[in-house]
Amino acid sequence: MRDFTLTQAYTLAGAGGNQLAWTIRLKNTSTERLEFQDLGFPLLMNAWWNGGNQKGIYEQNVGRHSFVGKDGSYIYWQRPNGVGPFLVMVPNAGTSLEFKNKARYNEGPFAEQDPSWEGVVEYFIHSKNISVERATKTAKYLPATSLILEPGAERTYGFTFRWAADYANLRNVLYDAGVVDAVSLPGMVVPQDTKATLAVRAKGGIQQVDGESGKNITVTARGTRKGYTLYDLAFPGLGAHQVTVRYDNGRQSVLQYYSVKPIEELVTAHATFLATKQQARTARGYNGAYLQWDMSRRKQITWDDYPGGGWKEWMAGGSDDLGLAPAAFLSEKNVSAPNQNEVASLDYYIEHFLLGYLQGRTENGTRTYQVYRWYDGQDGTPKDQGVWRAYNYVHIANTYLNLYKIAKRYPHITTRLTATEYLLMGYRTLEAMFTKIPQPTPIGDAAHDLGLMGELLHPDMLARLREEGRSAEAQRLDGFLQGKRDKIFAQEYPFASEMSIDTTGFEACYTLAKMYGNTALAAKVTRASLAARGNQPLWYFYGSDNRHMGESWWNLGYECQLGAWQQQDYLYSYATTSGGEFDEMMRSTYGAYLAGWANINAGQISADAANIGAASWQFQSEKGTCNYNWIPLLDGWWAWSGEADLGFWGALRAATVNVVEDRIVGLYAYGGEVTEQNGTYVITPKDGVRQRLALYNKGKFGLQIDKARFTRAQVSADLRDIRVTLQSVVTGSYSPDITLRNLPAGTYQVSVNGGASRSVVSNGGEVVVKDVRTLTGNGHVVRVVAM
Repeated sequence: MRDFTLTQAYTLAGAGGNQLAWTIRLKNTSTERLEFQDLGFPLLMNAWWNGGNQKGIYEQNVGRHSFVGKDGSYIYWQRPNGVGPFLVMVPNAGTSLEFKNKARYNEGPFAEQDPSWEGVVEYFIHSKNISVERATKTAKYLPATSLILEPGAERTYGFTFRWAADYANLRNVLYDAGVVDAVSLPGMVVPQDTKATLAVRAKGGIQQVDGESGKNITVTARGTRKGYTLYDLAFPGLGAHQVTVRYDNGRQSVLQYYSVKPIEELVTAHATFLATKQQARTARGYNGAYLQWDMSRRKQITWDDYPGGGWKEWMAGGSDDLGLAPAAFLSEKNVSAPNQNEVASLDYYIEHFLLGYLQGRTENGTRTYQVYRWYDGQDGTPKDQGVWRAYNYVHIANTYLNLYKIAKRYPHITTRLTATEYLLMGYRTLEAMFTKIPQPTPIGDAAHDLGLMGELLHPDMLARLREEGRSAEAQRLDGFLQGKRDKIFAQEYPFASEMSIDTTGFEACYTLAKMYGNTALAAKVTRASLAARGNQPLWYFYGSDNRHMGESWWNLGYECQLGAWQQQDYLYSYATTSGGEFDEMMRSTYGAYLAGWANINAGQISADAANIGAASWQFQSEKGTCNYNWIPLLDGWWAWSGEADLGFWGALRAATVNVVEDRIVGLYAYGGEVTEQNGTYVITPKDGVRQRLALYNKGKFGLQIDKARFTRAQVSADLRDIRVTLQSVVTGSYSPDITLRNLPAGTYQVSVNGGASRSVVSNGGEVVVKDVRTLTGNGHVVRVVAM
């Protein structure tokens, strides 16, 4: 090092020395002008995941959440168990971050090592050279700068490390440090039929908020509330948008949003795409399978037309999460919005690929319902006769359970089998998982020991079996689950999977905790799930779960939305609605629900008409080349569809309009619009399903519609007068069911369009009104009013 000096100093600051100040001073000691093109630093924290030692991972390691957004940047670290405090690093005035770099595979001693280490991450105050040098490896989201020092001149930069007790306190830490505290509802991925509400505050004051040039973003000021300045944002174009908050006399914080089509349009387009473009129709053994779609080649990825790379059986075998999740999503969509062509596609899949291949094994002429791993090039029956991958069984059982519901609810929809047959096939698939997987296996006794994605179905499956008079089957399944419960409950951190640190077990652990009354585990799962998710104002981090890859890649994977299901269920079933932490949890949860819908292409990922309705496996925020190097990237999006449908399935299970009284924004409807008129809440749903409503601001009053949708709900503030306007989801007549939860105790009259009524009694819990009335068409108003 010559011609300049670099001096770093670390001092204790704050009340009682509870902060650490870090200053970096550069001085030009030469007689010439110097340009410092790059100024960055690595940050090494304890994030080497100790594979298998879950207690060490969740209590001793830390996960990082970073926001690189110019002056408003910040980084915080927290233990994966979610227990505070969090360590927060904020820039001092005059210091900003503009670029992030990472050591990728085979790039030196600190390179990424899967699945133990993300690779060393560097953050840059100036990045003029490295942002160009690393253009094929790392994404550049902000303009690059450099520092010019005249002879004898110097420049000082600084950061302060502080503690935050929890998520709500993190906002106060940011504000006190002089950077922008930004709250965005409903999240950072925003459907085009929804305006984003942005609330910002900064110690030095907010001057203005600007949309990215050329994007026609509408920014409308809404005044102030609780110390925040509020704005409405509308994004007319699809894809990524930057919004700049100008504050403190010239400082800037750059937020990144992503605009998508309305959710209902995305769901419909993707369902159609699966049924018409991703299902194999062939004479080969994978006939009927839902295969991956490759947006770069605009075609299915089949065994007989495989582009190469990776594990072919996994990539083109029609099984595992990649091949089995599409049917789970498509069948779930048809539970709420049936389509005869899509149901026929599902039946074709069941007949030809499931029963005809994956579950074709028999003993003494009887189907065993064991599941082969995948199609592996051999027709009739696979070369690999292994039936040990427990993860596969649950996806198939979910598909069968959904076909049972479709056949039961919609008599006008033609199905190949009866409702009872589908139900028993689902049960027998789970029975085979628990009793017919020979041990040992490469993943241990996963059916009994690991939380498997999709296991939220268990309470539903038990209830349906009992409703159909299958008490013996229900009792047997419950016995299996109790055994699994005991194993899960005996562990301090029962979240293990095939990876060192993972989020895939949260849903099953939460489900068992709720089923069998372990509220402590339900809370522990929720804390860990929240800790895995970012809350920075960046669309690819906000609500997205981190795994061993850290923030750098695997963004917006399927657990983004699947995890939102269990978080939302916790909010409704256990959480108190008072206090700032509830608001933070709700923001994270709904932000995650929305974020995953960005994976469905409506032109923002690929403009090619052949790809409209297709899905991307995930987004890779570091961009460059794909970490699965055989998969092309489309500006960061993986071109192959992968496991995305597992997330969409979880999202459909979570879809709800959530009305809250947010402590910063006030009355707000996640997934809809709400106004209060003369003591009555008027709600318009935009959640994508339009069948569930929860008023968290009114004792968690809940409304669920089955066999129809609602277009409008009017709920009196005292919950004694509820009106719901219906929309048919079928051609012809329908008889909707309505479930009311936390309805005040009393007797109520239920009527349709002001006609004849019947009485129902609420004890303050749940009231189910079956087959309200046989209806045709739309616009019918169901009214539930206290007598």
